[in-house]
Amino acid sequence: MTKDSTRSPASILRGTDKPTTDAGTASGVRRRRKFVLAAAGLLLLGATATANAVGPSTLSDRAATGSHRSAGVSSGTVLRSGSKGESVKNLQRELNENGHHLTVDGIFGLETEAAVTAFQRAHHLSADGVVGPETRAALVAADYNNRSSTGYFLEFDKNWENPQDSRLSLVHDGKVVKSYRAGSGVGVTDECASNRGWLPDGTYRVEGHETHHDSSKIKGYAIQLQDKACKPKAGHKAVTRGALYIHSEMRSDGTQAPDTPHHDDPWRWDGDTDYKSAGCIKLSPEHIKDLFNRLDQAKWPALTLHVR
Repeated sequence: MTKDSTRSPASILRGTDKPTTDAGTASGVRRRRKFVLAAAGLLLLGATATANAVGPSTLSDRAATGSHRSAGVSSGTVLRSGSKGESVKNLQRELNENGHHLTVDGIFGLETEAAVTAFQRAHHLSADGVVGPETRAALVAADYNNRSSTGYFLEFDKNWENPQDSRLSLVHDGKVVKSYRAGSGVGVTDECASNRGWLPDGTYRVEGHETHHDSSKIKGYAIQLQDKACKPKAGHKAVTRGALYIHSEMRSDGTQAPDTPHHDDPWRWDGDTDYKSAGCIKLSPEHIKDLFNRLDQAKWPALTLHVR
């Protein structure tokens, strides 16, 4: 569960949320695969001078990853002034992660075009303000270089079409160890919405973990995250989101509460609706236990969580 506060990151765990099962490739590895593909693609582009087009093999390889995002742009999509939609929002997020300060509104206007042009110049590309395959490849490469390719980390890849069908992945040395279906929020994509919006974008320290947590909101397996300030919409104030966790729905001893017909028990996993949370990340009981088991084997290394 999540609540807004200025609580110290070292404060005691408390909160509530839920998870499910799912297989799939995590965004971290997808991006790394696409980085390799993009690097090869750049060589081909340099040799053939092909602009604003993606070869069939690149398209098929990228499609096979099943990524929710591809360096801000869907495979084969060319974005330019006047473009609108989720692909533009993702592009704006990628540009923000590279030092720009765009409003993520899904509208490719003058500010977005200027940011694209600046990014292109910084990466020695044709500064035309159009996001084709070369710019897309450079964004993938920049995303890769912004991450550590060694050690363990967690990555939460948001699904803008269905927040309760997002992905939490455990990554080790650039490879996905395991990817789980996960949810965050109650379907509200405003990261500043108290107790309703999903986890704010950014990098989080993992502050602690326990298997027998017992509070009024969260019980059993729980991973504590640092507090995080959200990025408010224009005209709104930033809010510090606190009491942030990765958790599930269970009793404090890790078991499931008895089934009560026609009643959604907060300590029992009842199905897909339990992926909803007050802003934390929720996994199914099976999945959070699997995650703990894998991290137990790794001796719980220092972890960060990347939310995108």
